[in-house]
Formats: sequence, structure tokens, C-alpha cells
Amino acid sequence: MNMNHAPTRTLMSLGLAATVAAGMVGCRGERTDKPPRQFFPDMDDQEHFRPQSETEFFADGRSQRPSVAGTVAYGRAPIDHAAATEAGWAEEYNTQRARLLKEDQAAYFGTTDAPADDPAHYIREIPVEVTMDLIRLGQENFDIYCAICHGYEGDGKGTVGERYAVAPANFHDATKYVDPSVVTSRDGYIFNVARNGLYDAAGTMRMPGYGHALDEIEAWAVVAYIRTLQASRGVSIDSDIVPGAERNRLMEQKGTPVGDAGQSMTGEAIAEGGEQ
Repeated sequence: MNMNHAPTRTLMSLGLAATVAAGMVGCRGERTDKPPRQFFPDMDDQEHFRPQSETEFFADGRSQRPSVAGTVAYGRAPIDHAAATEAGWAEEYNTQRARLLKEDQAAYFGTTDAPADDPAHYIREIPVEVTMDLIRLGQENFDIYCAICHGYEGDGKGTVGERYAVAPANFHDATKYVDPSVVTSRDGYIFNVARNGLYDAAGTMRMPGYGHALDEIEAWAVVAYIRTLQASRGVSIDSDIVPGAERNRLMEQKGTPVGDAGQSMTGEAIAEGGEQ
């Protein structure tokens, strides 16, 4: 009797094994709600801090540790800067390196070694080359971040500025922003306010800083555009300092026709038969 059941048990065992094997093959690649096996649970479940969270472990209560004093955030593969510059392919790397090291105090901070309470602490003039591209960059950023308070003309009559508790700067005020002997007229001062904001003696913020949105070059570009607004204030479109091509473009924007010879056509000229 036992001999009769032996083949049956053998067949059942083989059938069960085949079923399990088939199930395992069928489940390969399938999703499951059950957690995976942890072969190294100490790595999966180790304690950690969430970014910018508080902790009692450190005296200052910050889980995110500040960099060691003097640390410079500069990486990438090491290169021979002198050789790469000579070869002509390191311009981008050198520019990034200069921006990270910020060794040029005038360019990256707009200041000198003079005491902070000395007007000479702020440099007088923009320390980078002023080009049309820089001025256009300044116009773009001024219109985005500054015009809402200072107005598109820099006269302090922006939409928000006229309703703000503190009157925004009018950059055409000759007593504050034109006379180079006055600290607020120095390019370095305006650069610093654009980047870091403005606070009164009591520490109350009068203007927020835009260092989060404007890097050093962009901030100098804004200063250059402010100087452009000042220089163009009250200048007639017919002035000799306005290039002919720019004069024609401005005339067209204003709605005044421009003749074939490149001269703006007055209503009198049109009445005499001139064609637009």
C-alpha cells in the first residue's frame, strides 16, 4: 500500500515544484506592494537630516552645516589655466573661476579698502567695459526688477513706487545721484544697493536686495543703464549725439514717418507731397 502511494506523492511534489517555478517566472518584472528585501538595512535605514531642518545635535540648531572658513566653491577637472588660455579654449573656465574667487574687489563688490563710512569706500566709476550689449542687458533687468518702483525713466514714479511707504530714488536728482562728490552718486554705491538692498540707521529695510536675481555683471549693467537714462534726460531726438539710425528708429516708434533719405519727415513735408 505504501508502495502504491509513493508514485503519487512523487508526482504531487513534482507538480507543486513546477507550479512554484512557473509562478516565480511569471512574477519576474512584475510590481508588488510589498517592500523589497533589504540586504544592507544599515545603509537603507541610516539616520539622516532633511535639508534645512532643525536639530539639537549642533549648537546653532542647523542640520545643514556651513562651509569651512575660506572654502571656495570651485570644482571641475583640474586644468593648466595658463596653457589652456594660450591654446585659446579656457575663456569660459577662466571666467567661471574669476567669478567664484572674486579676487577683483572693485568688480565683484564695488568697494575699495577705505573705511565703510568714507565715501571713497565705494568706487566712483563702473569697473567693467561699458558696451551697447551691457547697456541693453541693464535695460532688460532694470525693466524687470527696478522699473516697478523707480519708473521706466528712473524718476521714482513707478506703479508701486508711487504707493510705497518709502519714496524710491529719483536717479535724476542731481543732489543725490549725479554729483560724484556725494556717496549715493558713486557707481559702487548704486551697485551695492542693487545687490544687497538698502537699510536705514535703525536697520529697517528701505529697499530689498536683488543679489539673488542679479549677478555682478548684471548689476553693473543696471548701473550703466541708469547712467544712460541720466545722460539722455532732456536730450532732443534731433540732437547730434543721437545716431542717425537710432533717430529714425525712434521716429518710427513715435509714429513720425521717415523719408527715403533717412530724415524724419514733418507734417509740412508730407503736405508738400512727400511719401512715407
